Amino acid sequence: MLAEVQFEDVGGSPVAHIRGEIDMSNVGELGLTLQNAVGQASAGLVVDFAQTEYLDSAGLQFIFDLAKRLRDRGQRLFLVVPEGSPVGTVLDIVNVEALAARCTTLDQAVARLRAHAADVPSQK
Repeated sequence: MLAEVQFEDVGGSPVAHIRGEIDMSNVGELGLTLQNAVGQASAGLVVDFAQTEYLDSAGLQFIFDLAKRLRDRGQRLFLVVPEGSPVGTVLDIVNVEALAARCTTLDQAVARLRAHAADVPSQK
């Protein structure tokens, strides 16, 4: 797998740090890994692209699919895309904000996920 995923719990919020490249060769496995990491009781997922070097069209589809699945369950996807990130330009072109909120820092993304959790009655 070209992409390496490391999971972290930040104050009760699940965070997936993706390092490397996301393309058609690894997107299926990556998608399953992330979907399985989000429990039903979670408000959603933060995916950190700070160390992601490449994202192709299959990777974009994976992001949209993940965001849709989470949204269908009342959960949200927040993406960490720092200024100058190699994947930032690609995400701008496809208007990823339509389904997944984009943040420049991990702290900002976790705060937004926590705010979403506070707004969802079943999460209180």
